Amino acid sequence: MIKFKPDGASPSRYAAFMGLLFAVSAALNWLESVFSAALPAGMRIGLSNVAVMLAILCVNIPSALLLTLLKAGFVLLTRGVSAGVMSLCGSLAAFCVTALLFRGTMASYIAVSVSAALAHSLGQLCAAWLLLGTASVFAYAPILAASSAAAGILTGIVLKTVFPKAVRALGRNAGSGGN
Repeated sequence: MIKFKPDGASPSRYAAFMGLLFAVSAALNWLESVFSAALPAGMRIGLSNVAVMLAILCVNIPSALLLTLLKAGFVLLTRGVSAGVMSLCGSLAAFCVTALLFRGTMASYIAVSVSAALAHSLGQLCAAWLLLGTASVFAYAPILAASSAAAGILTGIVLKTVFPKAVRALGRNAGSGGN
């Protein structure tokens, strides 16, 4: 059986923190969709992924996976099947990279965020390839790689700023992520 609630956390504190992470993630996802009209096609900042990184660092990997799936479900419900599939594929790729780097290395927040953003874009390109049936979508890879690197730097900075505050809010030492 997968254990979601970390040892020592009260069920109500865990539910409140996870609910807060999902609410912040959904709000940032919606806000990004408003501002994405000003960006080139397919580009987003990825600030909602900060919530998943916080879940990996402050709670545990199964809870972060649950949050990843909930985020993709939110996109499915609010923007449709294609966007939901793209979100799921990109988010799962980013989740895997984030979990591996935070739990297996001493990589910095920015390095993890950039790597996750690149993985997210690759996951979405693979989803687009499957949805559209053409490998020509990979011609967009260099543009997405550059924008992913920039977005990853930004989300890494946000995570570095928010993580200590999240730990204080939880009232305990959480996680052991990068610097």
